[in-house]
Amino acid sequence: MKKVAHVLWRSHGGIRRHVHYVATHPPSGWATSAVFGPSELAGLFSDAPFYATSIGGVLRLAPDADVVHAHGFTAGLCALRPLRPPVVTTLHVVVGSSGRTASSPFSRAVANVALTRADALIAPSAAAARSYPRARVMAPASEPLAVPRLSRGEVRADLDAPADATVVVTVARLDRDKRLDVFIRAVEGSNSIGWIVGDGPERARLEELAVGTRVRLLGHREDIADILFAADLFALPSASESYGIAIAEALEAGLPVVATDTGAHAELIGGAGVVVAPDDHEGFIAAVKRLVHDEVVRSSLASAARGRRRPDPDALIAELGAVYDELDGRRRARA
Repeated sequence: MKKVAHVLWRSHGGIRRHVHYVATHPPSGWATSAVFGPSELAGLFSDAPFYATSIGGVLRLAPDADVVHAHGFTAGLCALRPLRPPVVTTLHVVVGSSGRTASSPFSRAVANVALTRADALIAPSAAAARSYPRARVMAPASEPLAVPRLSRGEVRADLDAPADATVVVTVARLDRDKRLDVFIRAVEGSNSIGWIVGDGPERARLEELAVGTRVRLLGHREDIADILFAADLFALPSASESYGIAIAEALEAGLPVVATDTGAHAELIGGAGVVVAPDDHEGFIAAVKRLVHDEVVRSSLASAARGRRRPDPDALIAELGAVYDELDGRRRARA
């Protein structure tokens, strides 16, 4: 059995969930030897061989790995060591337009070193791969959306939302890239109720913006499926995304979606929503308002959402296994 070690660093949301899924569902012929990351992730990986470590100490603890899979450019850079096993690096941001690389030339230079020197490079969408033509585009594998535990009425009662109100929901890390101030404006402009699920550095600012509005910040939640099935519309005005797991889950819950044309959003949404340019804030607000007030169109888009299908995670894992096999074959041929 061949072994793969996973490395991630200060990641969030969908990245963590993707790495957890890949680590606990390794490709045929492969076993996860270790997952290395900061101690704060230990709880997430309670069912995997997790080692809390400083990023610089990763490969000293993984001498038996046949392949190292680094998630993010920081992890990818630290995996580049002499006499290392082959490194697969998954690019989880759009370099130059999101995260640290959007405002830091130094971070962009670090990312470029890590990504150009990796033995194989994976990007979750064509948008993320745009600056690195050799990257293979592969959607992130993750668990399907859970079955709701509570009814729509029970969730709404718990969150003080009237049964006949139109609820607009978003699920996102609370940082500036998500532009959730635009979400708050859209909810207020449509006279609907808004739920923001997630946590992050922008929470205090967004709570201040939400004072006096019908928008509630729900914080981190484990009951995402319950929240989604109790809402009527999903909206996310991100400036930049690498993929869009939150969009995929909203569609899985049968919600029509208003989102920006970034990452794989347009491909995921298809005819189940409205896609606007990332900088078209007024267009985003207008689209939310139109769907809130046009129940017929919203219902039609919801039917389309229920017909959308996420990529099969088993097929994605098999595709990833082919990458591992290729790199391991090259390593053995050189030995």
